[in-house]
Amino acid sequence: MSIFDQFVPAPRLVARLVADRTLPGTPARPGPGRLFAPGLRQVEVLVGDTTVSDPVDPATHGGPALCHRNAIDGLRALRQPRHQTLTAGRAKVESFVADDVFGASRLLVLDELLAETLLVERPAHGTLVVVPNRHLLAVHVLESVRAIPAALGLLGELAVAEHRIADPLSPWVYFRAADGRLSLLANPTERPSLDPRFNAVLRDLTAAED
Repeated sequence: MSIFDQFVPAPRLVARLVADRTLPGTPARPGPGRLFAPGLRQVEVLVGDTTVSDPVDPATHGGPALCHRNAIDGLRALRQPRHQTLTAGRAKVESFVADDVFGASRLLVLDELLAETLLVERPAHGTLVVVPNRHLLAVHVLESVRAIPAALGLLGELAVAEHRIADPLSPWVYFRAADGRLSLLANPTERPSLDPRFNAVLRDLTAAED
């Protein structure tokens, strides 16, 4: 080992979202990490100054719980992505773009990201999100039922257009509930139907604005 090795930062664990090609309703295929949401898997990787490893085996990093916790800490330690507010009609969509390959992975720490950038603590009605490629996360905070059509239009355009460029991740719009659980806004493999929890949010927002 060279004497200079002590000055080289050791690779650190970082949590990452990767594409899962299994559609809802089809037989599951083995893949790295755990299924985070339809179309998305969560893995842990080692990140050096200029390298990102393939998914690691959590057993070699203290077991799944410790590996996951350290990887989330590693994700938090990355430089914040660039934030821009996009508007369409009544709707605001918050976009977060990273030069690194962990832009979409900030979805794993979304509550903290919203608190730091928008001063929003755990949106009571949840959010709509897209992660079309590994550099981009876009979010609409659900506050008004009147803003939802425009928000869905903008998020849908981002999801389709940005998924076509390099490093695609997922072309779908997701509903993230207030408790952090993520689901497809609508099931793409069956007759179109909205997520039941999102339907409940629509009813609550409609009642609040009547």
